Amino acid sequence: MKLPSLLTFHDADYALDGGSTTLYATDELGGEHRVYLPRNIYSDAGTPRRVTGLLYLDDELVPVRSALESDLMRLFRRGRCVPSSTPRPGCEKVEGPVTAVGKDLERLVRGTPQDNLRWLVDSVISYVASEIYAASGNVPPPSNDQT
Repeated sequence: MKLPSLLTFHDADYALDGGSTTLYATDELGGEHRVYLPRNIYSDAGTPRRVTGLLYLDDELVPVRSALESDLMRLFRRGRCVPSSTPRPGCEKVEGPVTAVGKDLERLVRGTPQDNLRWLVDSVISYVASEIYAASGNVPPPSNDQT
C-alpha cells in the first residue's frame, strides 16, 4: 500500500460502542482516505467483520508494528486538522443542553471542531502506540464464513 505524503483530516466519527473511531482525510492530490479503529465486538454489523482494536486504512488492515504502521503514525502526527464546514450526509451534531457521562464525551461536546478532530487523531496515535494495541495484533482476523 502506497501512502500519501500528507493528510488533512476533515471529519471524524466517534461511536458510543466503546469508542470506535473513524477519521476522514484528504491527501495532497485530493484523494479521500478513511481510517477506522473498531473498539467493540459489534463493529461493522452487516458488513465483513473488522478485528476489534486493530487499525484499518481504506478498509485494509494495517499490520501491527509494521513499517506501514510506523509510516502511517508519522503521517498522522504531521497531518493537519481542518474541520469540514459542511456535515457529511447522515451525520448528527450533538448540541446542548446535554449531560455528558465520561471525560471523552464531555470533551467532544464542549470542544471546538478543530480541537475535537485533533484529539481524535491523537487518541488513535496514542492507542496504536500502546502495549494493549501491540498485544491485540496477535489475534487472528475473523473468518468471513457464515457457518
